[in-house]
Amino acid sequence: MFGVVYAVSQLTILLLVAPLGRELGELQVSGFTAATYVDVFRRWEAAGVMDAYRSHFLLDDVHWVWYASLLTVLLCTLFERHRISHRFDWVLVVPLAAGLCDAYENHLQHVFLASADHVAVVDPLPLLSTIASITKWTLAAGCVLLSLALGLRGRTRAQRE
Repeated sequence: MFGVVYAVSQLTILLLVAPLGRELGELQVSGFTAATYVDVFRRWEAAGVMDAYRSHFLLDDVHWVWYASLLTVLLCTLFERHRISHRFDWVLVVPLAAGLCDAYENHLQHVFLASADHVAVVDPLPLLSTIASITKWTLAAGCVLLSLALGLRGRTRAQRE
């Protein structure tokens, strides 16, 4: 169920932010300063796409719950299937950590959007937002890679038998 909810949510978010192009992804991982954020926000305002950025938060504010839940259930299932030692159970909180980084990043984005003239975009908040974003992406990617590795492990084992 989380997979379907996640997929619909992800697709909708991608459609909402499509007018922003690649710049949103670039901003998430390289927007270390207030000057960078204000410059990007002004370009989006001039291009008339700032509302696309604002509107995506309707889903993105809860999106982390869907992917953190999906990754946790997936890892739990794979850990059980492959009888992974309980000493690695700490890995099962990594999707939650990724999601909490996402929630914190979104919180800071709401702060940035709180004033029309961007006076709330002050250093070091963009740095903290970018660190949270990079951490989120790294942790989530690690969970996906681990899931793929465990899935391939099961497939390889099944082919040998």
